[in-house]
Amino acid sequence: MIRMAIVGTGGMAQGHAKRLQEIKGSTVVACCDIVPGRAAAFAERFNIPAAYEDAAEMFRKEKLDAISIVTVDAAHAPVALMAIRHGKHVMCEKPLADTLAAAGKMAMAAKKAGVLTGVNFSYRNAAATQKAAEVVASGVLGKIIHVEGSYLQSWLTSNVWGDWHTKEAFLWRLSKKHGSAGVLGDVGVHLYDLALFVVGGFAEVACNLKTFDKGVRKIGPYILDANDSMVTSVRFKNGAIGVLHASRWATGQVNTVAIRVYGEKGGLDLNLDRPDAEKLRVCIGKKNVDKASWTAVKCPKVPDMLQRFVTAIQKGRQGQTSFAGGLEVQRYLDASFKSAGKGGVFLKI
Repeated sequence: MIRMAIVGTGGMAQGHAKRLQEIKGSTVVACCDIVPGRAAAFAERFNIPAAYEDAAEMFRKEKLDAISIVTVDAAHAPVALMAIRHGKHVMCEKPLADTLAAAGKMAMAAKKAGVLTGVNFSYRNAAATQKAAEVVASGVLGKIIHVEGSYLQSWLTSNVWGDWHTKEAFLWRLSKKHGSAGVLGDVGVHLYDLALFVVGGFAEVACNLKTFDKGVRKIGPYILDANDSMVTSVRFKNGAIGVLHASRWATGQVNTVAIRVYGEKGGLDLNLDRPDAEKLRVCIGKKNVDKASWTAVKCPKVPDMLQRFVTAIQKGRQGQTSFAGGLEVQRYLDASFKSAGKGGVFLKI
């Protein structure tokens, strides 16, 4: 039985607790949060035996195999490094850290200690995502030429998720002071990982970020200065070029994640907002290519990232995501912010 602890007990942690308790062979034995009383309430809600407000105390007192980090980004590195020093395996929410330097320390420490790691890039949970990566890797599309990916939300123009003016969960995402890296750090990171996983590594990026006027500059303690729309041009290591974009202003889109990959012999269209049977479509073979017609692809069920992490520990073998992979995506983020600061010029990774 893999004995897990969850560090950080905010909204995202609820999904971790539910899922880890469902996975055969894992159990959540402790949780921790620096906000007084929050871990205790979380433990009561999810029937977790122990609750702490100090991670160091938790590591001293609990017999743990691994932890899942669901804190604010700035706390990822300190908590992970502490866990690694105690020889624990670590799953971390994305992005891996709040800076490239911190992410590098995490990856190096994990490698040196020989612990297993994972990053919760949750859109890899989709069967269609896994299948898309298989299709590209198979070579059936031929040499990859052009890529277009998007992550579109509309909560700055719509109340479909609630009124952002009054919800802390939205407001902190708009404020640098409260740890937000804007749409790039929040959802662009998912899009970067999706492109990395399906298409391959980035060689260069040119990024433009924009913070639009929302009619108010500050709400309570929240200064609304984080980027809320991004466009990144990518030159891939395999020679392809592409554009990846994300926005909170995409009216009519609740949470649409998509990527289209075009090669010399065919195309792939992945849209995780469509019904399951149509999430992944391909245009391959002379009949389809000549008629510009698309065929839906069956995508067998796959394990999610938390299941893969538990399985990795059980087998003693690194899973699909890792701190090394998270560090690669962090390099893309870092280069993107630097590019945006220089007017959107291309920078090598």
